[in-house]
Amino acid sequence: MLQFSTLLSIISLLSLASVAHAAKADQWKGKSIYQLFTDRFAPPSATAPARTSPLPETCDPIQQTWCGGTWLSIIDKLDYIQGMGFDAIWISPVSQNIDVYTPYNYAYHGYWVNDPLVLNPRFGSADDLKALSNSLHARGMYLMVDVVVNNVPSLNAYDAVNSTALKLDGSLWTDPSEFHPQCWIDYSNQTSVENCWLGDDKVALMDVNTENPTVVSTLNSWIGNLTSTYGIDGLRIDAAKHVPGPFWTKFCEASGVFCIGEVYGSDINFAASFQTQKYMDSVLGYPFYYGIVNGFGTPSGNMSNFVEIAQQTLATFPQPGLLGNFIENHDLPRWRNTTSDPQLAYNAMVAQFIFDGLPIVYYGQEQDFSHGAGDPYNRAALWPSNYANTTTYQHIRRLNDIRHAVIGNNTQFNGKNFLDSQTTIVASTKTDVAFRKGPLLAVLTNRGSPAVPQAFGVPTSGWSAQSAVIDLLSCKQYAVGSGGAISVSYAASGYGGMPYIFVSQADAAALKICGDVGVATYVSANTTSKASSAPTTLPVQASKELLSILAAGLVGLAVTLSLV
Repeated sequence: MLQFSTLLSIISLLSLASVAHAAKADQWKGKSIYQLFTDRFAPPSATAPARTSPLPETCDPIQQTWCGGTWLSIIDKLDYIQGMGFDAIWISPVSQNIDVYTPYNYAYHGYWVNDPLVLNPRFGSADDLKALSNSLHARGMYLMVDVVVNNVPSLNAYDAVNSTALKLDGSLWTDPSEFHPQCWIDYSNQTSVENCWLGDDKVALMDVNTENPTVVSTLNSWIGNLTSTYGIDGLRIDAAKHVPGPFWTKFCEASGVFCIGEVYGSDINFAASFQTQKYMDSVLGYPFYYGIVNGFGTPSGNMSNFVEIAQQTLATFPQPGLLGNFIENHDLPRWRNTTSDPQLAYNAMVAQFIFDGLPIVYYGQEQDFSHGAGDPYNRAALWPSNYANTTTYQHIRRLNDIRHAVIGNNTQFNGKNFLDSQTTIVASTKTDVAFRKGPLLAVLTNRGSPAVPQAFGVPTSGWSAQSAVIDLLSCKQYAVGSGGAISVSYAASGYGGMPYIFVSQADAAALKICGDVGVATYVSANTTSKASSAPTTLPVQASKELLSILAAGLVGLAVTLSLV
């Protein structure tokens, strides 16, 4: 008979396995994702030796070379990621790249894949990637891997597609019929976008023929094996719009996991077609990103454009709750490079986290990295920051805690919880916007940091007059005025253009993010002064305790099995 401790361990193992492997779209709902470059996130260590030698003394992104990060070094810093409340990470591609000097230096980024079937030895071994996956799953976190299917790099743009050259380059594809003929992309023609080549005449990215039956069967077999072998929970698909959509349907089915694609551009209808046509589960929210930039990228920016894009996004995508919301990534300028005002950045992040979708934070965003107008400057190493507990790090932690609390507590408004509710724009002006997502009411502004003797009134908050609400970002109490109105002032010294996330006092008490919020007392509807004090330290969530118990169960099972 099994001992009770052994039985508990097996239950723990099965519990973790059920949430950590072959995660489908529904299991990704409510997750928040930390995007990192394997080479640049964490340095080599005694437990994570470098796979490249020699390494530069200083990791200068301008040099575009390897700086020594590996899959094992990521494990060294998982506490740092989880400390912000993330429950998933997205890592750069894991497949073999060309490993020669090019006009753009070296393939440290992982996107110049020449053989997807082979792991990149610069980042570690098969056991190392499995160790990363297991370490994440033991914490109740998901692993998303970037995959490159569309193209193969070549240093000879005009004589690349011949068997001899392909074999010398170490390409998986060595038959010229496995590529489309050379042509440069005409972005006004979608057929050209799908069949012609990315890159340039220095480093051409040869377009793989994803209508070729051999290519299709090979890639579908590979991706299913990759996800199952390494316990991968989701895929970020590079250059998704450069491959005919029907290819992705079978590819993502073969993967058995959640697929989110890069569909670069502002065309909402085209991006939404990847969901409406069921090519894949979701896409990165580029249109929404441009809306955030226009609305919050400069003081008194174009808030009406943000509102318009937000409403179009909600109306056009069948499942906006699966869109990837970001304000930075490896192809875009660092937010703080173009927008120095910290209050604007804070408002943008609230939009990123509370609007429908999966928030994605690019490594270094939490450290306010500003030296990065674009590639390669936006790909600096993280370790010179010393992984500091910055104000922005704390803001991100608070936003993740709010999401986890309302999801975990199943907090509802009008009979719907946070995940089942679609965002609605409640009110807006040329400088302000208020939107509701389930039990949360976000009130944002692009006025910037300086205090101004102005206010923003939300005529109908959804709560009853003279009831109390709590701003979960400051833990201050406010009163609801006549007709359900809420008014916020930007005149407070040092408070200026801060964002707000309101919940009812009853919900705040249940969520416990602001501790004991006390008994409701009526205060003026037009004030930003604190009505009652509340501790701002965040309690340890019960879900984290459960994950610790499950992880402990796995250890117990391992010990038991080792004695058999």
